Amino acid sequence: MRSILVTFLMGCSVLSSAQLDSLLSVLRMTPSDTAQLPVLTELLRATVFTDPDSGLYFAERYRMVAEKGGTELQRGMGHNFTGMCHTGLGEHDRALEHYLQALQHFEKGGDPWYEAMAHNNIGSVHEKQKRWDRSMAEFTMALDGFNAINDTVWVANVSNNLGNIHFELLEYDRAVERYRAAERILVQAGMEVYAGNARMNLANVLDSQGLKSEAMRVMRSALAVMPVGEDDHSRAGVLSNLGRLHSEVGDQDSALYFLRQGMALAAQSQAMAVVANIHAYLGAHFERNQRFDSALFHHKRWSALNDSMFNSERSAQITEMQEKYDSGRKDMLLAENKAQLEQRSLTIKAIAAGAALVLLAALFAFRAYRIKKRTSEELARKNAVIDEQLKEKELLLREIHHRVKNNLQTVSSLLSIQGRGIADPTAKQAVNDSRLRVKSMALIHQDLYRDGDLTGVQMKEYVEKLATSLISSYDRADSVQLQLAIEDLSLDVDTAVPLGLILNELITNTLKYAWPDAAEGVLAIGMTTSGDALRISVRDNGIGYDPDADRSADSTGFGLGMIKTFASKLKAEWSIRNENGTVVDMIVRNFKLAR
Repeated sequence: MRSILVTFLMGCSVLSSAQLDSLLSVLRMTPSDTAQLPVLTELLRATVFTDPDSGLYFAERYRMVAEKGGTELQRGMGHNFTGMCHTGLGEHDRALEHYLQALQHFEKGGDPWYEAMAHNNIGSVHEKQKRWDRSMAEFTMALDGFNAINDTVWVANVSNNLGNIHFELLEYDRAVERYRAAERILVQAGMEVYAGNARMNLANVLDSQGLKSEAMRVMRSALAVMPVGEDDHSRAGVLSNLGRLHSEVGDQDSALYFLRQGMALAAQSQAMAVVANIHAYLGAHFERNQRFDSALFHHKRWSALNDSMFNSERSAQITEMQEKYDSGRKDMLLAENKAQLEQRSLTIKAIAAGAALVLLAALFAFRAYRIKKRTSEELARKNAVIDEQLKEKELLLREIHHRVKNNLQTVSSLLSIQGRGIADPTAKQAVNDSRLRVKSMALIHQDLYRDGDLTGVQMKEYVEKLATSLISSYDRADSVQLQLAIEDLSLDVDTAVPLGLILNELITNTLKYAWPDAAEGVLAIGMTTSGDALRISVRDNGIGYDPDADRSADSTGFGLGMIKTFASKLKAEWSIRNENGTVVDMIVRNFKLAR
């Protein structure tokens, strides 16, 4: 989803080098007081989006001048400019600090427009950091503020931003309402280009609701109001989405036309996120049309661009975390030195006042109380720093699981593409089995980064997803009934991964051999704890297990060997028996529950 307007700097433009030099000359000749603020504003208009490092220098200079002799409104604008530059540099925590200070100055200055705008900027930071509830609250306050002063253009902007939040929360009907309201206001205001952005967002929601024809119609109307050269980033996004939609409905020629146009425009405007998306769309398009070499090429380009953008973002976050840690450590050292100096001063005073024992006792008690209070406050502050660092480590751990899941999905896609080009049935089946094993591990890492618990896997949900996925992969969803009796427990990752691979093999073998000629059947899976043991059962009502059967013709024995290996690692006892079908029982001794 794309925002229509990001900040209140309407009409930002790119200035030539000569124009920038001219403004800098005017700045040098202007007295060092509030007379410099209009010139600094023009310099910020030219640099805040295109060169945020230079913009940050001008913003800090603006703030310094405003603090000396400016109004509350000008002080607030100084902090707001600084926040915008930090946003452009990806330093969202610093941006939030300045946006909050800007809001305080705007409230003191009594300007409702700037107050509403500050709430919008604060909401944008929370949105970038995926704090949806806080973002929704700030955008709602911004919308109320702009409605109160009847600023319809900003009402449209904030409505679009709220639509983005509803989309992320899968509240599609609410998102449609917000985007349509934004589009209607902007069309009435004659701002067709910005209305095009709202239409693009609306089309993506309609596509998510399965309304592809309506989505394509709205996406084309968005393209029609976006002239070349005015907002090439947004136009490239519309072209790429049109190509994706045409590919999904089977219109190959139109799909390639729009995707290639979008690729050229995105590369020209340095919209690397759009370039990465188009490579992903082209990979899916060529895979859909069985052009596997082209599909593999674009999948690799998409993966490389994603890694590049991810590493850049992580580097910025790690740098910001390190600076915060260093600053916090310096503050703690200063506090400790201050406490030592105060203690030394107290001792000297006690020696000098030896004659006044009663007064000394009273003074000592008072000073001891103050030191205890200060120590408690300092301890609370240190605990807050530790909590913040733990949150940051949790964020990094969540990102690691996300990366592992993405890499496993890429491996699964590559195995899928490789398998389609193999003619030998045995080799093709082996590649497909490997793909399903990789997918079973990817499901674990997907649950870890999506759920709040990063140390454990909820086995009830995981087993259901794994079994359902395997049944669908073998096209048995209509003929195999799944029965689950899974205890509600969370296992440590080191236990969940080998158990997932064992279950993958057992379920796969059942789907292959239990019901010849695709007969209907029942697959039952159980998992419970009993004392210090974990009991697992997988049973079917198929033809049963023949221990004397010769399986060398259709099986490599790799799956059975893998089950034995992981069972040994888990110190598990397992057996296979016939009871109205095949029953596999396993008792695991070496398992670990999540903390």
